[in-house]
Amino acid sequence: MTTAPVGRITERERIAQLDVLRGLAILLILFMNVPYMGDVVTEDYLPQRLSWTAFDQAWWWVNRLLDGTQRGLLELLFGAGVLIMARTAMTPDGPVAVADLHIRRNLWLAAFGIANGVILFWEGDILLSYGCAALLIFPFRTLRVRQLLIIGIAMSVALWSHNLVDYIERVDLAERAAATATTPAQSADRAAAQRDLDKYTREVRVPDPAVAAMQIAGNKGSWTDFAVYRVMSWAYVQFTGVGIFWENVVEAFAAMLIGMALFKTGIIQGKASRRTYWWLLGLGYGIGWGLRIDATIDAMRFSGEPYIGLFTHSLARLPIVMDHIGAVALLLQSRTGARLLAPFQATGRLPLTTYLGASLVAMLVFGPLGGQFAQHGYGTLATGAALFMALQLAGANLWLRNFANGPVEWLWKSLGYNRRQPFRRGDPLIGAEATS
Repeated sequence: MTTAPVGRITERERIAQLDVLRGLAILLILFMNVPYMGDVVTEDYLPQRLSWTAFDQAWWWVNRLLDGTQRGLLELLFGAGVLIMARTAMTPDGPVAVADLHIRRNLWLAAFGIANGVILFWEGDILLSYGCAALLIFPFRTLRVRQLLIIGIAMSVALWSHNLVDYIERVDLAERAAATATTPAQSADRAAAQRDLDKYTREVRVPDPAVAAMQIAGNKGSWTDFAVYRVMSWAYVQFTGVGIFWENVVEAFAAMLIGMALFKTGIIQGKASRRTYWWLLGLGYGIGWGLRIDATIDAMRFSGEPYIGLFTHSLARLPIVMDHIGAVALLLQSRTGARLLAPFQATGRLPLTTYLGASLVAMLVFGPLGGQFAQHGYGTLATGAALFMALQLAGANLWLRNFANGPVEWLWKSLGYNRRQPFRRGDPLIGAEATS
């Protein structure tokens, strides 16, 4: 009797809620990324640079409210996916083959992330950091729910603490700038503090002209100039000047632990009670959205003055992610909601193709071929992203009528299993693997 490869799940074993959550998140992440793909990138993207109409502002409100939540949802799902793939190795002495599969899958995922940066030229790639974080997560699969939550939440709060430090430093600057000066030393200190506050204000209102000129030239030159600039920019953003790789590894690792805990309780799969999901909605709306709305109101002033949203914007991320889980679970429990969300299962089953496909199109549109870099206000960029997301959603559903896997998913699974995997429906060993 022939058995399926280790770690493989059948079509019947797929979990609709995981696919829907992943499908929504992988689509919406383009909405979050498009301003950084199509315009000058600053430490805190400046949406009012080219235009600031009511249309731009409305879209930017949505962006700020959802900021980081789609990424967070993907990280939770990744943690749940690790447990799905490791379900036959849930003891410390479980099969070595499962660990081998886990390592191969995530090494290849990291390789896809590098390709996203140096071939598709998306400097904000997350696959590299996710693959690296996942390589570290496997030994934690046997921890209890409470242990996973304590470690995951503690790491998340510690990661966000630098935002609190920033807020405290700005409060100190504001107090020093407003202090009464009675000596020359106090006057000098007051002037220095005001200069620092003014510097913060300039940074959130107008990008450095030299930096903006460099980015526009790099994105609008020849293909060779574009490629060289983009690869250097990817290295700068990921590892040196910005260093999002290091922060994302910690963030993803912490969220994966929480995702494991939610999977073990059945919450993320939709197995919990309706009351639980209503509580999650309350957590998201009562805490998460409240903190985000307050932070966004203050941020829309584009001022260097201190406001607590510098810290609470990040703090609100996890409650809003919980809100997403609760909302999807409750919708899927109703007939109308299930029909409404059903199409998103397709993009949830083609996450890599959807994500890398967006990078490819962005390269063509905003690179030398399309020439659209730094040409549009945020409202136009967001609308274009929404239209492309609709095309991706329709395309994914059409694709899965005839194919068992997306092209990138097929390649990833084949490399991970060290053998060719099903591509078309009806191929041997049919049964799509649950991607994390």
